[in-house]
Amino acid sequence: MLRFFLILFGVSFLTSGAEANRIEKVHSSLLGRNVEIALHEPTPEALGRWRAAHGEGRLHLVLFLPGGFDEPKDLLSHGIYAELSRREAAGEIAPSLWVAMEHFWAWYADRQDGRFPFARFLTEELLPRMAARFPGFGGAREARSVAGLSMGGFGALNLCGRTKLFSRCAALSPALAEPPFKQAGWWVRRSLVRAFPLDPAAFAPWNPWQHLGGDAELVLGCGLQDKYGLADPTRDFARLRTQAGRPPVKLDLRLG
Repeated sequence: MLRFFLILFGVSFLTSGAEANRIEKVHSSLLGRNVEIALHEPTPEALGRWRAAHGEGRLHLVLFLPGGFDEPKDLLSHGIYAELSRREAAGEIAPSLWVAMEHFWAWYADRQDGRFPFARFLTEELLPRMAARFPGFGGAREARSVAGLSMGGFGALNLCGRTKLFSRCAALSPALAEPPFKQAGWWVRRSLVRAFPLDPAAFAPWNPWQHLGGDAELVLGCGLQDKYGLADPTRDFARLRTQAGRPPVKLDLRLG
């Protein structure tokens, strides 16, 4: 499924070698703990070749939000970064910086009791830290993208709908949850209830069906045999967003 996601996401990708793809820990003062991230950093050789051919323009920083049962290390162990490395070596794609993080079942949001401000960690700590550490990647809205799978797709839509930080968004099989979240299994519902209010009006700021992912360029994808039945909601979401006059949606529904 992660490989399918990369086919859908129309943003440049890169990775190369073990030294460029690694697991790190970053400390969050807001969360009061360390957070594991999977980092992809373009190699100097690939970056130099690209800049020699295309100039010194700003390159993309991609924030990748794993699904509920996924981990940052999956981007390495599933060979996703290795495939991106191959494509970059072939000159097919531009370098970009990727950061995936563990999620603690926080739904990429600030918990309603204020005790676990995960969205603030992403926007106020992680993004600025990566932009400062890797000059030339991100640093401006047009050079930032967010992508997510399932729970991460929900989080990506919310980050675009609730902030103006990202110019592009990709959501694969987005979990378009709404209260009282009865469609979710007990473990998933427990995390939703912990993160969000049950009152629909109070939940509205986090409801993708209302903010529609803001005005970022949007890629939506889902397998037609998705076991959670998300293909039809994904199609409906794309249609609603188009009717609302938002930027065009690239919708990809395929077997699987």
